[in-house]
Amino acid sequence: MSIISAKHVKFGKRIKELRADVGMTQDVLAAKIGKDRSYVGFIERGERNPGLEVIFDIAAALNVKPDELLKEIK
Repeated sequence: MSIISAKHVKFGKRIKELRADVGMTQDVLAAKIGKDRSYVGFIERGERNPGLEVIFDIAAALNVKPDELLKEIK
């Protein structure tokens, strides 16, 4: 069982926002980071806590710096 925190939810919403800004689907993002689409959905809903490597992979796939993924998360 995973615990959903407000920070995880904000992080997931930020990824979803950046992904939508570039017109990318969850399927495409998942393929770019070598993960399943459902895993991307879990991250975007704040249900999974991705590791550092995945965070960097997501940032690269979205063509942003990793710190952009954490913007405004307090």
